Amino acid sequence: MKRNIVLFLALAALCLGTEAYGQSEVKWEDYEGVSIPIPPAVHPRLYLREEHIPDLKSRLKNEKLKPIWDELVAMSEQDDVDKNSAKTWREMVIQKGTTVRSELNAIKYLTTQNKKYGRQAITEMLQKLKDSDWPDAQDASRAIGRNMVSGAMVYDWCYDLMTDKEKQAYITEFVRMAKTLECGYPPVKQSSVTGHSSEWMIMRDLLSTSIAIYDEFPEMYQLTAKRFFGEHLPVRNWFYPAHTYHQGMAYDNVRFSADLYPLWILDRMGAGNVFNTAQQFIPYHWFYMRRPDGQLLASGDQNYSRGRMKTIPRIGFLAGSYYKDEYIFNEYLLRPNIDGRDKIFEFLWLDTEMKGKDHTDLPLSKYFGSPFGWMVARTGWGDNAVIAEMKINEYNFSNHQHQDAGAFQIYYKGPLAIDAGMYQGSSGDNKGYNSPHNKNYFKRTIAHNSLLIYDPDEVFESANYGGAHQTPFADNDGGQRLPGDKWGPPKDLDELLNTNFKTGEILAQGFGPDDQTPDYTYLKGDITEAYSEKVEQVRRSFVFLNLKNDSIPAAMLVYDKVVSADPSFKKFWLLHSIEEPIIKGADVEITRTKNGDSGKIINTTILPAQDNRSTEAIGGPGKEFWVFGTNYENEDTFRPDEANERGAWRVEVTPKSAQKEDLFFNVIQVMDNTQQTRLEVNALESDGLTGVSLGDRVVAFSTDTEVIDQPTTFTIRQEGEFNIMINDLLPGAWQILKDGEVFIPGISVNSESGTLYFKGDGGTYTLLR
Repeated sequence: MKRNIVLFLALAALCLGTEAYGQSEVKWEDYEGVSIPIPPAVHPRLYLREEHIPDLKSRLKNEKLKPIWDELVAMSEQDDVDKNSAKTWREMVIQKGTTVRSELNAIKYLTTQNKKYGRQAITEMLQKLKDSDWPDAQDASRAIGRNMVSGAMVYDWCYDLMTDKEKQAYITEFVRMAKTLECGYPPVKQSSVTGHSSEWMIMRDLLSTSIAIYDEFPEMYQLTAKRFFGEHLPVRNWFYPAHTYHQGMAYDNVRFSADLYPLWILDRMGAGNVFNTAQQFIPYHWFYMRRPDGQLLASGDQNYSRGRMKTIPRIGFLAGSYYKDEYIFNEYLLRPNIDGRDKIFEFLWLDTEMKGKDHTDLPLSKYFGSPFGWMVARTGWGDNAVIAEMKINEYNFSNHQHQDAGAFQIYYKGPLAIDAGMYQGSSGDNKGYNSPHNKNYFKRTIAHNSLLIYDPDEVFESANYGGAHQTPFADNDGGQRLPGDKWGPPKDLDELLNTNFKTGEILAQGFGPDDQTPDYTYLKGDITEAYSEKVEQVRRSFVFLNLKNDSIPAAMLVYDKVVSADPSFKKFWLLHSIEEPIIKGADVEITRTKNGDSGKIINTTILPAQDNRSTEAIGGPGKEFWVFGTNYENEDTFRPDEANERGAWRVEVTPKSAQKEDLFFNVIQVMDNTQQTRLEVNALESDGLTGVSLGDRVVAFSTDTEVIDQPTTFTIRQEGEFNIMINDLLPGAWQILKDGEVFIPGISVNSESGTLYFKGDGGTYTLLR
């Protein structure tokens, strides 16, 4: 029954996506239980139709596109890539020479009907395909597939000039090449959710080729469309409403770009938009994660290098042009530098009339909902912005996603509370994915500002991670379990939902009271499922406060309940940094003093109480990436990490006494490194609430993290007027008494946040339900 429900929801999402941008113009048929659109019996039908040829002619005369066309012409005049000397896929996939020249000649034939251009394209490209026997190098499928795309353009656009013999010769080469792709042919290998088969191979290369040759060889399209519509599309239409992707800021760029090709390909073929139209808002995550220096907050597998602004021009023109979204299109305009392998599509699809719009009028906080449960909060969009990321992770998609449920980051005039480690470097000879550093530190919970529960006997099986380079076990970092079958990725949505990839549950979220410039941003989740049976319950709540104070612009409160299965399992609250932290009693200072950075945070630990608390700094030379006895070094040999953003230190807060249940409560204040004082942190007096006053704010949580549905009382001893935030309340109508008198006769708690927010001064308050 559960499987049927999943398929029903996926198909419902698919249907919504198909209808959103107009009715499909093509016939849909059932192929082995999957509904697929049938390519129309006309040519051209790949990337454009007959009705688009007038626009194509005008594009050849468009002054805005002339530099793009000129660049394509220059590429076409270069020598072909030498497949024997190319060492990496990046060298193999460079578009120049025959492939580009054939694409351009095919365009010239479409727009002039001059057979000379068409015949030249047909003969040259066919020979190129016959010569396309790439060495068995890592990621060579990307070069093979891109050559197939060039061949598909020629086949479709010059179709009426081809002899039957030539068509068969093309098909023979296409099938031969398809069998060398990582996805295999038939294309049934690897995951449709993550990994290489989740990107170009199926969604652009095989889809394009199979549409071109459908009349003579329908099998390739049937197999490709079955895989795409049966596996790739349902999972994307399921997670797109969260407005983000799951592979980290570096790989999201690649994977989401690949998603945008079938958007255009199938729409231009006549099938309409088959995606959930929430796809439009995936790029907004980049806006919120971008730092004032143009870099991005760390997420997933990535390297660090402070250079040019990290923009997404390919996504900018593909998604911006299709959805007519000026915020997204602005990413293209900021740096209209499109890679050669995508240059022809820039010429074909770029909306030359669109203007960009700066995203700085968007709300300062954004929630990226289920199945992720992430929140990004900012104090502004300028140079002095504080940025905080908070994660729950309802699901872990594996591959380039980390074991970072419950993690947070803080940036202010430099990275302060960081994700530690780095993807490619000296560990594993720059290979990244399979390096000891990546598998045992960087991807793991220990490298994030999250929670460890250390069971010395826990085993982390990893035999299905890393392909041919797998090892049977990863080191015990005390962190979250490795999802999937021995850390293998989910094959499709069904496996993702119905095996062990679920890692958490969103319990509450919200920001306000003003949606545009909120005072608070709140996220609460249960991340018990992220861990093995060594835990009985793990819950984390975040509150980010925009204090609107020049001296101390922001604060973050982190409240945790951790119940271990065995009292002897040691618990760790982690806080990572670049520079060495300074511990002063209950306070930890983390400061940025180098590379032009000038921010600072002070973390004040409220719980565990001082007499039951150990606070220790781990790091420095020989211990930068320390995992219970082993340092997994990783020097920046792949790309310079000028500011050492991979980090070198962490603070561990641990309870001294061994018990099953522990509470952690930490208050982090953000400021300039010249600021000498922090705001006073004063505990609330309450039996059922745990909270503090901080400047003109009061924040409290349910002590046991359960929903409060009974009268509860708290006292503020400090003087002055406060903005008071009480969390974990049962939704509905409440009444507030102050010092025994009715203070607010009626106030509503909504179901998403469970939060009350009101103004009041010192005194004793009672909340009545």
